[in-house]
Amino acid sequence: MLPILLKIGPITIYTVSLLHTAGILTGIWWMYKEAQKAGAHTQELLDLSAIIVVWSIIGSRVFSILFDGSLKWYLQHPVHMLMLWNGGFTFYGGFLFGLAAGIWYIRKHNLDAWRISEWAAPGLALGIAVGRLGCFASGDSYGKPTDLPWGVTFTDPHSLAPTGVTLHPTQIYSTLVLLIVFGMLLWWRRRQHYKGELFLVFMILYGLVRSLVEIFRNDPRGVYLNGLITTSQIISLIVVIPALWLFLNKLKKYNKLYPEPHH
Repeated sequence: MLPILLKIGPITIYTVSLLHTAGILTGIWWMYKEAQKAGAHTQELLDLSAIIVVWSIIGSRVFSILFDGSLKWYLQHPVHMLMLWNGGFTFYGGFLFGLAAGIWYIRKHNLDAWRISEWAAPGLALGIAVGRLGCFASGDSYGKPTDLPWGVTFTDPHSLAPTGVTLHPTQIYSTLVLLIVFGMLLWWRRRQHYKGELFLVFMILYGLVRSLVEIFRNDPRGVYLNGLITTSQIISLIVVIPALWLFLNKLKKYNKLYPEPHH
């Protein structure tokens, strides 16, 4: 809707960059706030956040190049791989690279991984919700054509979405379902049984809602079996299945240690 927020001479400020940055800062702020409440050493968490952000950017770019259907073009124009300001990011690539980098840092500094993940989970949902508004502004992650009354039509020539066609506002769908996930996590954290439960719930819920929104998307992102499944849906399965197994396994162990009293 508004790909370019401001242009001053040679300097162009893209709305998506601003909102993605706001989303990242929202997630970091939330984790920092929760850590402060718990009396944790926050400087290590800020260092951890910086490492995760850097590797998330790298991972989201790598996954976009590999799986969004543009690999051949990037191999023919390799310099464009480094042009991050032109877009081309995949959330799951950032999530997996960031998760791996975070685990490395946490193990190196002997931090409590499950506790940190609890502090981070709601902020992740909220931050991604904010970031998806950036996708809406740029036209990225656009939807399939629709005649529904809430369909949107992009008109800006700088938009990444097709112009002049009424589309599903999949970016807004993502924001709305992630705000619901955020609310569910706030409700859940008062009822959780063991450390890390909240993060596992986030992974399960995000994988499910992401797969749902993927049904309505129409941007290049890797589609297989004649459109039956996308790259993100495959990764969602890879994320959700072990997360669900861990969730149930840890819950089973908790129930053995703390059985409910019989009345």
